[in-house]
Amino acid sequence: MILSITFQLDPISNNAPSLTNSIDNRSSINVTALQMQQGSKTYNLDQNSSYKTVFLAICQLFGIKETFAQDYCLQLESSKKYLNWPPQADESKTKHIVKQLYESGETALVLQLNPTYRSSKWVKALNDSETNEKDIMFHLKYKLQESEFAESFIEQNGMEGILRMVTNGKGNAQTYSLASLRACLEYVSAMEVITKTPHLVKQLFNLVDSNVVGVCRGALELLFVLCDFRKEEGFKSVHLAAKSTAVAQGKKPYLNVIKLLDSGDLETKINAFTLLNVLLSNCPSDEKVGKLCKKWGELGLHDKLRSLTSIQQQEFQVQLEIYEETSGVNLRTKASRLEAICNRLKSKLTEYEAQQPLIAILKEELKLAQQLIKEASTDRVFLSSHPMQRYLGPTIQSYPADLSFLKTTAAERDKINEFEKRILAINEQLRQETKLSEELKNQVLANKKQFDTTIAELNEENQRLTQIEVKFKLQQSISPTQDSSSNNNNNKESSSNSSTLNDNEIQSIQNSLKEATLEIERLKLAIEEKMAPNEAQQIFSQSLITTTTLTPTSPDINSDGPAPPISGGAPPPPPPPPPISGGAPPPPPPPPTSGGPPPPPPPPPPPGGKKAGAPGAPPAGPAAIQPNKPVINPSSKMKPLYWKRIILPPSNRNESIWDQVLEPTFDSKEFENLFCAKKKAVDSSLSSSTNSAAAGKEGEKVKLVSLIDIKKSNSIAFMLAKIPTADGLKKAIDTVDNSILGKEIIKTLISNVPTEQDYQLIKGSEIHESKLDKPERWILEMYGFPMMKERLVAWLFQLEYQEMYNNIIQILEKLQNAIKDTKSSDSLKKILGIVLVLGNYMNGGSGRGQADGFTLEILDSLATSKDVENKTSLLDYISKISMEKYPKTMNVAQELDSLKLVQLSISDMSTDINDLEKQFNISKNNCKKVLEANIPSSSKFQSTIGAFLEKTETDIKNLKENQKSTVDSFIQLVEFFGYPKTYATTASCQQFFNSIYSFSLLFSKQCQKIEKEREALAKASGDNGGVQNKKIAGGADPLAALANAIKLGQTGLRKRPGPENSSGGSQLNLNK
Repeated sequence: MILSITFQLDPISNNAPSLTNSIDNRSSINVTALQMQQGSKTYNLDQNSSYKTVFLAICQLFGIKETFAQDYCLQLESSKKYLNWPPQADESKTKHIVKQLYESGETALVLQLNPTYRSSKWVKALNDSETNEKDIMFHLKYKLQESEFAESFIEQNGMEGILRMVTNGKGNAQTYSLASLRACLEYVSAMEVITKTPHLVKQLFNLVDSNVVGVCRGALELLFVLCDFRKEEGFKSVHLAAKSTAVAQGKKPYLNVIKLLDSGDLETKINAFTLLNVLLSNCPSDEKVGKLCKKWGELGLHDKLRSLTSIQQQEFQVQLEIYEETSGVNLRTKASRLEAICNRLKSKLTEYEAQQPLIAILKEELKLAQQLIKEASTDRVFLSSHPMQRYLGPTIQSYPADLSFLKTTAAERDKINEFEKRILAINEQLRQETKLSEELKNQVLANKKQFDTTIAELNEENQRLTQIEVKFKLQQSISPTQDSSSNNNNNKESSSNSSTLNDNEIQSIQNSLKEATLEIERLKLAIEEKMAPNEAQQIFSQSLITTTTLTPTSPDINSDGPAPPISGGAPPPPPPPPPISGGAPPPPPPPPTSGGPPPPPPPPPPPGGKKAGAPGAPPAGPAAIQPNKPVINPSSKMKPLYWKRIILPPSNRNESIWDQVLEPTFDSKEFENLFCAKKKAVDSSLSSSTNSAAAGKEGEKVKLVSLIDIKKSNSIAFMLAKIPTADGLKKAIDTVDNSILGKEIIKTLISNVPTEQDYQLIKGSEIHESKLDKPERWILEMYGFPMMKERLVAWLFQLEYQEMYNNIIQILEKLQNAIKDTKSSDSLKKILGIVLVLGNYMNGGSGRGQADGFTLEILDSLATSKDVENKTSLLDYISKISMEKYPKTMNVAQELDSLKLVQLSISDMSTDINDLEKQFNISKNNCKKVLEANIPSSSKFQSTIGAFLEKTETDIKNLKENQKSTVDSFIQLVEFFGYPKTYATTASCQQFFNSIYSFSLLFSKQCQKIEKEREALAKASGDNGGVQNKKIAGGADPLAALANAIKLGQTGLRKRPGPENSSGGSQLNLNK
């Protein structure tokens, strides 16, 4: 096959030096003028050749030496796909390239510098002050459309040069620079780089204050896309940039963004408003949302938004709705909000109806394409099991079941591929349009019906209420006249009848007024909750029936006595008097007295015989702390998770980690399918080890004459070989000479100090000194040396003290680091939140459910808790959810690496410090004895050891304070995890931290496994999928598509999940 290769250079601009002239000697392009004029060359491709051979031969055609060939690469001219990029040196990984090239029939190739080298020259040109910035930025925007070039350009920190030109440039140069920056930020890698580089985000935020409308508008768009795409990381970056910019300018944060709402450019207003909404949506907590809304309200944001509610632009109305739902601030009346929603849905319906003719055409085109495929399957030749078979099914059922006999040619395959892409695009568009049309139609119909019904009911109730109020006022005006007329005529009976009639009418009017008020409240509640009319009518009708049944009937005004009491109960309280206008409401009725039903029986004792208040036992009695979370009732019986739950008191409690963990959402159906049955896989392993003790043989008995104990005699004999003579030993002890006596020798000396008993035994034997063994002679020489043992003990303590002190300090430091890392680990909190929410679901409906926390012992069993098929463990499922929601938790084992260094318990540390203090006191007493003995030769000893003991006393005091502070910190950590204070004194620090670290290690390994599987899957999905994943969205302009979706609220930019959605709590409302 004959290949046509074109050699292509990459000029920076027409006015600046080309890449050909700026290439250094390393690449050394050897291209003659004749070769450049020819433009292309041909090469006869041999399908049995290796890619390296073909590539080097093509380079030789253009005079490129083998040593410089690494700076070049081949590219398909039609698809712009590189044949070997990133470059693979292993020929076994590139041997398929030639085969695929031969089979595809591609004959046109391009030889050019590789993306890494070209991008380095563009980055260098950006930093070169002599280049034409406007031309560079104009061409760079188009170069960045090539993903390989863009990724390499971003990796070499090219965005910093672009931002510098955006900041310092003017006119077209600034506009082109901003367009190049947009082209960079279309890639995921660019989003990651700019998020991790605070000064780049700050430079981008400073562009908000630009006087050029296009630059300001573009900077706002880039900021809210960055924040929305990077979620919490994006919020932190933009929020930090806003605060640092405000500090530098001496203003309050976000004041410049809020002022842009007064801009004359509508797009700038929408972008500024969208940025504020995206920041609220990605706040790490609801508390932070409240603080931001409060500060923005003080800066006049809410007043500005209320004045802009008349803007009918769809994006602005959507952002208004999002802000109201997120912040809880009411910027419009309910009727205005409903009207805006209705108008928006009507516009969508109009758009849907306008698309119907196109959809009908697409359907017909699809049917025609399917018919053509059916006919071609018999008359033409196709690939075996051609993928177009799937398009035959939906409309035409009679098509060949087996196409294995069919084959194709390279020429026909091109037509087939083009036709297949067209069919795929038509089918996908049809599916999306059909789905969208059905959703819009249903939504419009439901909202229109609800809106019309609600408005009609409101109008009817307003008319009814007006009539009642008029009648009531008229009756009030007539009543005083009748009373005065009856008094003048002295007609008591007529007055009584008239008064009674007026009271009845007033009572009737009051009852009607109450019913009307209740009806209005019902309608308001139905509108706020967005209920369907039939659903609201059913719910409130049941509520009214219940209220009427339980409310005692008021006695008749004309009756002589009170109404009869309810059967079996106390008489009802008298009815309240009519409310006085402007007065306080009537007091509540008194509680029922004797004669009512008996109180309910006390609650049964907790199951399992556990005492109330014990760990793991459910709360019992009215004084016990009741769970705050709602009861979870899984649709299937779940495998229990045997933890010891922690119920936090509702008030007056210390800070706890369980107040800070996040309980994410998860797929409950999938979770039930995995962990619904009760299978317990218990792996038990028995290990046995045999211990053998080897008894050493006693040394042979000394053959010389020995009188003292044989063991002591042997010890002294070995010691004498390492110590100086008796006189030298005495001098070394007097002068505390560490060069002569070391720790081990001093320990041996202390155990062999001559005693009165040994001395009397030797003297009483009356054996001549020359016949005695060396140990006996040494005892005679050293006996009588004053305070020998006391001085040796103090000296030994001096030599051992620093090592003992350092060991304790290291243990305390390790424990302090472990406490600090455990308490400050955000990843651990997020993981525990996942375990908590899944555990509560598994224990739903049992005494172990509704837990606020759990003891850490359960973490060890998560890896052994298997699903119903005994394939997936609970730890695997937790890792999967964590990787989806919190990818950074994969490194939790690294964050908690200090936990594995903790070894001792608190009691062991206390024992070590007490031993150190005990030895210090012994040495201090010995030094005091030596001082009292007034030994002439001990002055050196007293000065050396005395100064040491003074310093040691201060060190031990500080050490005990340090230990107390560390113990208090550990106790606080234990309480932070919900354990009682007594647990800290009984549990081992190693046991506590080891359970956390072991779990984090298993968790990180599982996350790494999931990450590798994802990478392998992405790699196996092909080049197209890989390139697509490099960009933040699909389409020709991914950033514009994502920005438009954010403005229309189509990227999850909706109401933050608050307590009202999970546990019936109240929504955050800043108007309270």
